[in-house]
Amino acid sequence: MSDPADTIHFVASKQVRDTSVKRGDIKEPVRLALWARAAGCCVMCSTVLLGSRTYLHSVLAGELAHNVGATATKGSPRGLAEDITDREAEENLLLLCHACHRLIDDEDHVAYFTPERLRALKKKHEDRVRVAATSGGMRRTAALRVGGLVRGVTAMASQRQTADALLADGYLGLVNSRWQGDFLCRIAGDPSRPSYWRAAQEEIDATLRLVEQSVASGEVEHLSIFAIAPIPLLVYLGSRLDDKTDTRLYQKHRDGDQGWRWDANGSINDFSSKADVKAGTGTEAVLAASLTAEIQQSNLPDALQNLPYFEIRPMANRFGPSLFSHPQTLRNFAGRWRTLLAEVERSCPRATTWHLIAAAPITAAIEMGRAFMRGAQPPTEVYERQNDTYTPVVLVNT
Repeated sequence: MSDPADTIHFVASKQVRDTSVKRGDIKEPVRLALWARAAGCCVMCSTVLLGSRTYLHSVLAGELAHNVGATATKGSPRGLAEDITDREAEENLLLLCHACHRLIDDEDHVAYFTPERLRALKKKHEDRVRVAATSGGMRRTAALRVGGLVRGVTAMASQRQTADALLADGYLGLVNSRWQGDFLCRIAGDPSRPSYWRAAQEEIDATLRLVEQSVASGEVEHLSIFAIAPIPLLVYLGSRLDDKTDTRLYQKHRDGDQGWRWDANGSINDFSSKADVKAGTGTEAVLAASLTAEIQQSNLPDALQNLPYFEIRPMANRFGPSLFSHPQTLRNFAGRWRTLLAEVERSCPRATTWHLIAAAPITAAIEMGRAFMRGAQPPTEVYERQNDTYTPVVLVNT
């Protein structure tokens, strides 16, 4: 038989059943929920049920129909199909137009419109409504704010700055609930102390566990990250993020009043890479990211001087803090960085350790960490610039 939405125009001429039965037992919250989930449309033919509009209000033309009949009697359509406790529950009701209500209850068609088929029609319609409702307008997101000591100053994105950046991108954030909304990761301590780096990683892990719980519970489907921390910790943060959760990174801008908002009119930059693969490649390789400034190979520790060297840098050597102002620049970097990692794998197949040295903005450092593939690529030591030299402080991709 054809789809019921296509057959609604033919109802047996002999049908005289009156569908305007009393619905006094249907609770008001149930009525409202059914109208909301169906978006005020018939779940079978999608007819809008708001009807004509009077001076005071719209006339509702919809009817609440029972799946399993209102009473457990032979004369109630599908009334004996299943034994259910609450026949006025939301799960047993459908929002229909008058014609579709008569159709499903007609004695010539009731055998076709089984409870299973009606449930499927209702679910299909409500799924379409849900998709349409979430495909436009403002999307809800959870904000992850990471802050720590950078160049002697403790910094963190404020709630106002975060909300400003999110609203500019069409997101609603900072929802106040146990798991959802505003996750704070405050990294305390002095980066010059060795214990700082382990404690900072533990703080990041603890915060991300809360995020993971909120994702698992279904409360968070999108994550927005605002992070200020030393580069090794940003790389570590990226390496610990869940790839399955839709995530957007925000860049702190130093110039003007841009704050954390991406500049849709900003310049879009691309990147190139170079490789200096030494003869007799061994078990180690150096990865360098010259973005905000150029990494000088001569300043590398002696142990790294003669290792294979792979570097990514902006086209035309446009080093500087304002390099990442447009979100497409970040996407370009992420793609080029993953390509570079693949090149390192091909050129140094026996490598068991990588060394990462970066002069990079916030978002690029996080993207570097996100790109590492645990199990497929070797552990990577991330270096911090300390006293005119580079010191390994964080190990990622273990």
